[in-house]
Amino acid sequence: MGKGGHSAASGQLKQRGPLSITLAQPSDEITKKKIRECIPKECFVRSYVHSFGALFWDLTMVALAGYAVHYATQNLPAAASPFLWLAYWWFQGLVATGLWVIGHECGHGGFTDSRIVNDGVGFVVHSALLAPYFSWAITHAKHHHYTNHMTMGETWVPSTANPEKKSVKAAKTTRGVWTRIIIIATVGWWAYLITNRTGAKSNLGQSHFNPNSRALFKKKDANYVRASNVGMALAFLGIGIAIKTFGFWNVFFYYQIPQMEANFYLAMITLMQHTHPDVPHFEDEQWTWLRGALSTVDRSMGPIGDYLTHHIVDSHVVHHTFSDMPYYGAKAATPYVKEYLGKYYKESMPKPVLGSQYLGYLKDFYDVLQTTVSVQKEEDGYLWFQ
Repeated sequence: MGKGGHSAASGQLKQRGPLSITLAQPSDEITKKKIRECIPKECFVRSYVHSFGALFWDLTMVALAGYAVHYATQNLPAAASPFLWLAYWWFQGLVATGLWVIGHECGHGGFTDSRIVNDGVGFVVHSALLAPYFSWAITHAKHHHYTNHMTMGETWVPSTANPEKKSVKAAKTTRGVWTRIIIIATVGWWAYLITNRTGAKSNLGQSHFNPNSRALFKKKDANYVRASNVGMALAFLGIGIAIKTFGFWNVFFYYQIPQMEANFYLAMITLMQHTHPDVPHFEDEQWTWLRGALSTVDRSMGPIGDYLTHHIVDSHVVHHTFSDMPYYGAKAATPYVKEYLGKYYKESMPKPVLGSQYLGYLKDFYDVLQTTVSVQKEEDGYLWFQ
């Protein structure tokens, strides 16, 4: 069981790590109110200067990186070009993800105190990165409301297939893992937006672009969905004009690859924050909002990756508990929440690979894909990965 760090499976006790310790419900020991009280009040303060400063700095880095790779490829030997582009794509992909995080924060109301400002900035930033701002914000709110819920969860809901099933075993092989990585990196984002793939099984086939997708949206959301579609259409129009002006390959190299990387990082980060072999999922009778929120796992992409992505990876527990808190507040609040939650705080920091935490994070991503394919209900009533 969660309290003892293990659970029963097939008549035997399967030993699990400290992340398996699950908050008892109801609990007077840990409540959202008490968690809030342990955090300094200034962490909840949204700063126009700080938020817009982060936005403008991200845009500055985008411009500087583009200029740098252009200058370098024009003035260094041609043999250096592949390495220059690889460096540019790695850096710009992380910066684009940081911009994506700012748009995501706008949707949560954490960017400023003004909803108009938040929606204006978020709409432009997310549309430019080919994300339907309002549509995604609506379904993402469901993800926060039903974290690790097996039937109402919105993203990365695991399979309940028999772990001995041939397809489950195939998914855990090296070939299976790499196939899934390629799918996530290329069409995964679009599969989710168009068919709600990896979302709740009952909502499969529902589209973020269809205002009549009743499983995702309410009637009052219809115009927001249409507005999101307009933003996407304008973004594609802008891409078309850019291709006509600068040529396909310039647009592909400077914009499209970093944009695809941002999609990949988004999918990877979301999976990693809510998936671990020792963290359970819940059916309705076992699930509570706080139990779901505290099933979030803090990780790290290393100092550079965490900085460029605005600490969405290493302060995610706080983000899920107080989603309207600005990212810089969540980062500052994390040590206080970690101390207060104690054994209930979930953290899985990567072991460096070749001295790099970033590479360690990528290795952990591979390991998570290999070990977290299917869940089964056990004697404690929770669903654990097998």
